[in-house]
Amino acid sequence: MKFKNLSRWTIDPTLDGLIFCAQRLDELVWDFTLDTHKPLSLNAPYLCQEALAVVENVENELIDAANLKHVLEELIWSVQNDPIAKSLLDLPIERYVNTADEVKLTDLKRRLSALSKTLEPFRYLTKCFDKLSECVRAVRKKDIDATARTIVTTLINMGMSKKHLQAQINSYFFSQFGVPIKSADQIDEFLQSIYPYSHDCDVYFVASDLILTVRESSRAFGVTVLDELPDDIARLQAETPEFARGRDECYVAVSSVRALDVFSAQEKAAGSLDRLSDLYTLFHHQNKITWRSTALVKQCCLPQPVAAALNNGAMEKPYDFGTDKASKELNRLIRNFAIRGASKVRFDRVADLHGICVSNDVLDNQLVTLWTSLETLIPSTVSTSKIGNVLNQTTPFLMQAYIQRLLQRFTHDLIIWRKWYVKRLLNRVPGVEGSNTVYRVLALLAIRDNEPLRAELYTELKDFHLLRYRAFQLSEILASPAKVQATLSAHLKKVEWQIRRIYRTRNMLVHSGKRPSYIRALVENAHDYFDQIIFDVMRLSCGEYRAESLDDVFELVKLRHEKFMSTLVSIDRFDVHNCAFLCEDLDTLRDFQNEVWTGA
Repeated sequence: MKFKNLSRWTIDPTLDGLIFCAQRLDELVWDFTLDTHKPLSLNAPYLCQEALAVVENVENELIDAANLKHVLEELIWSVQNDPIAKSLLDLPIERYVNTADEVKLTDLKRRLSALSKTLEPFRYLTKCFDKLSECVRAVRKKDIDATARTIVTTLINMGMSKKHLQAQINSYFFSQFGVPIKSADQIDEFLQSIYPYSHDCDVYFVASDLILTVRESSRAFGVTVLDELPDDIARLQAETPEFARGRDECYVAVSSVRALDVFSAQEKAAGSLDRLSDLYTLFHHQNKITWRSTALVKQCCLPQPVAAALNNGAMEKPYDFGTDKASKELNRLIRNFAIRGASKVRFDRVADLHGICVSNDVLDNQLVTLWTSLETLIPSTVSTSKIGNVLNQTTPFLMQAYIQRLLQRFTHDLIIWRKWYVKRLLNRVPGVEGSNTVYRVLALLAIRDNEPLRAELYTELKDFHLLRYRAFQLSEILASPAKVQATLSAHLKKVEWQIRRIYRTRNMLVHSGKRPSYIRALVENAHDYFDQIIFDVMRLSCGEYRAESLDDVFELVKLRHEKFMSTLVSIDRFDVHNCAFLCEDLDTLRDFQNEVWTGA
């Protein structure tokens, strides 16, 4: 999260809602936002479509009927917690969705189909736009937060690229150039600029000249090899160094691509090249048809073509060790890693699989390989189902780290905002010993007696409405142990639903080859879950526990999580001493405060 330029804004209290909305939208479309603050993988309209797809797969005997219960529970929860979806229904959600085992699939499918029509994405999106416009004018930040999030979720699932949304948000709200922003009414003009219209696009690539050998076959994929570029594309090519053709390259075009923006058009066109290249390698294994990541796109309603680059890979992270620090951490791992025998073989295999994911940018392959990595890492058991075992083994890692991750990211955002002011403020937090910055932030937010310091911070944040909102939000969560328990309980439910979705999607990719629209979000989440677990495995083996097997690590984490929860339950009110356990187990293999984060 970064405070961006507001030089075109007339700063006025009536614009507070619009500033907050712009800052929240910007956070939503940043690739490396913490998963808690990202767009949802699915919202009510698309959960309904997912439920229909699961019913169909159960009917076709592709997945077990037991999967349906969890999908329907999430759908009901989503609608119940979505005022916009609820307002569109003619009857309560329970009249559309019945989770009883005796309900016939045909009856359930008919009701879900009616619900899907009721929550049709364009109908839902229009209602969301109206709600956001109303909330911005009334400066209702909590409603702005929820509505902006579900709008971005809907647009992404419709097929709009995050890069397009990011470009529109930056151009309208934060660019130095453009019309002055003087009224909250301008939210309507912005929303009109991101409405999902379908466009006809021609996409031009620089590809390896190996494609010339399949020039005739390429037409079946909508790919045409060009001897010369059209004049308007040639003019743009002269201004785009990344598009200059090399000696062993040629130009190709993918024509009449229907898409919501130039970036999604490029992604669709690259998919056509992918299919052509993959089929070619069935017959020729030595070389592969390749192409540049930058394409030139001609969109039907734009006055001139534009250059578009592929999105960041779903496996990319906002932070990374520098080469020196990475080598030191690797040496430390090699010196201190205590895991031996069969567990070491499994660990090495998991590291291999993770390396394959990083080097392979095909989302389907990444998801399948990440799931295989998790299954390989986790101790197996015959007493529960495969998915049941994965949930039992992974959730203790993810739950204990959740509050820490929220605090770490907020601490990072504070430091990026104004480092020296934050340092002086945190030094005034009473009763905190040592230099643990995250602990000082925890005490600042959680201890009731620190309300004057929080009030000072809220005032100092001025027009950084989003960071003030996040501080207030975290302070509310940390106001009591009971609220932390409720937050963890809600997070556990969402994580379990998402892990089940990752597993279902993995099975569908393997057994039917179908790829859902939200697969990128699943890859990001699966990678995030994997990283949290693997770093804990390394820490518990390298640190004071010296765990010698993966079974030991997973058992230790369960016991530590049990201790964490019993400590939380035993506290009536947080003070500067008893709240320390919430952040005393920070991951020493990663220093979130000292790393330079991409796009921070």
